[in-house]
Amino acid sequence: MKRVLVPAGLSALAVWLAVAPGPLGGRSGQDPPKAWLPAEGAVADWSRDGPPQEFAGEDLYAYIDGGAEIYQEYGFRRVIVQDYKNQSGKSVSLEIFEMTSPEAAYGIFTFKRSGQGKAVRLGSEGELADYYLNFWKGCCLVTLTGFDPGPATLAGLQAVAAAVEAKIADTADPPGLIRALPAPGLRTGSVKYLKGILGLNNVYPFYTARGLGFQAAVKGDYEDGSALIVLDYGREDARAQAWKELRAELDASQKFKRSAADSPPVFEDPKGRFVAFAESGRLLCAAIAPSPAAAQALAGRAGR
Repeated sequence: MKRVLVPAGLSALAVWLAVAPGPLGGRSGQDPPKAWLPAEGAVADWSRDGPPQEFAGEDLYAYIDGGAEIYQEYGFRRVIVQDYKNQSGKSVSLEIFEMTSPEAAYGIFTFKRSGQGKAVRLGSEGELADYYLNFWKGCCLVTLTGFDPGPATLAGLQAVAAAVEAKIADTADPPGLIRALPAPGLRTGSVKYLKGILGLNNVYPFYTARGLGFQAAVKGDYEDGSALIVLDYGREDARAQAWKELRAELDASQKFKRSAADSPPVFEDPKGRFVAFAESGRLLCAAIAPSPAAAQALAGRAGR
């Protein structure tokens, strides 16, 4: 990740006014994200290190080198960045990403969390892993990065995070689609909420775009080594057409091998896992498991 300073003579506010989208939804008032920054002195022993920076819309590509696309896919409005330091020279970097909806904020949170960290009671859901802390609340994803795993830095991460969390008034629940994942055996921290092909390819590549024009999707891993992807196409007829296209692509694929006798079909993927599908209204469910029977069983439980 790289930092790019606002060009001389052009304030961050001017950049925001030039490229910001229209009226905001999903949060109280119309204040810019600077309103979410803790006041100077609000976090004991930590002070701002330099002025904040804002990047909106396509300017995100100037701030994040090689990773902006996934934020845009979920729905990105703007980000404010502020560094902090303490008297011992420890540093913490704060990023507040304002997304287009609570679903977008939840989605990018699930994309960024490791699933291996410690749950923290911040916002709607948060995770501390090594010296990274992420939480989401309302339309916001809040990311804090320390630069060492020492106690002072970790305490600073959580103190700054708590001060930011108190400034964000809006709250939201996770998208209802995650309830399509059967709860028994689900590794909760593994859940990924997806909004497009880029996110889907990151969690499981089908090596095609045909049949994958879904509105939203969710993926979860299970304790037995299986995984489930549920694709929501919005309408049953849209799902039926998409499944027809995806099935044809997989049948013709050089990477997936179809098991001859199974109906609905089961495919063996490039890693030797088996993928079974099930249709449920507007949902298409794809279960990935070590055996055809396990894949079929999990697919049949999805979306119920």
